[in-house]
Amino acid sequence: MGVTTAARAARPRREQLLEAAAELFAARGYHAVGIDDIGAAAGITGPGVYRHFASKQALLEELVDRVMTRMLDGARETTATVADPAAALQALVDRHVALAVDERALLGVYYREQRSLSDDARRAQRRLQRAYEQQWAGAVAPLRDDLTTQEVAVVVIASLAMLNATAVSDVAVPAERLRTLLRRAAMTTLLSR
Repeated sequence: MGVTTAARAARPRREQLLEAAAELFAARGYHAVGIDDIGAAAGITGPGVYRHFASKQALLEELVDRVMTRMLDGARETTATVADPAAALQALVDRHVALAVDERALLGVYYREQRSLSDDARRAQRRLQRAYEQQWAGAVAPLRDDLTTQEVAVVVIASLAMLNATAVSDVAVPAERLRTLLRRAAMTTLLSR
């Protein structure tokens, strides 16, 4: 995310708070960040956060839900509009890589902080995640007739885990080079026989 203070100030307050929370949670971890920290990062007092979110937990749940919903909606759009399985798979990989590189903080929060969600929110996220994985599996399966349905699922899950893990690693690779490496690694994992 990494938006300047001026750019953040031009956004609605709720969006400012979500962005600030994502950056802070990614940098320090959910439990190490307080409401006052989030408010200060967004230019308001900590108690002012409660005008927009019922709790720090509600902020986290919205962040995680946003990223997973966005990923799933994008995957559904891709698989519905791109008929060629190879092209659909490349588009799915490109979308996920873009998120991993361009919005590391947001993906990092999704990847690392699910354990901090309430049980209900965690179950809801797991349902969305399975639906996302199924979109990928639908693109991979026609390209991997050497694998069973369960094996396709394993390859998809492993590829997504690899891409997601880069959001929480300290890599000093320029963004364009990182995109290239991640695309290549994902496609190799998904298609290598």
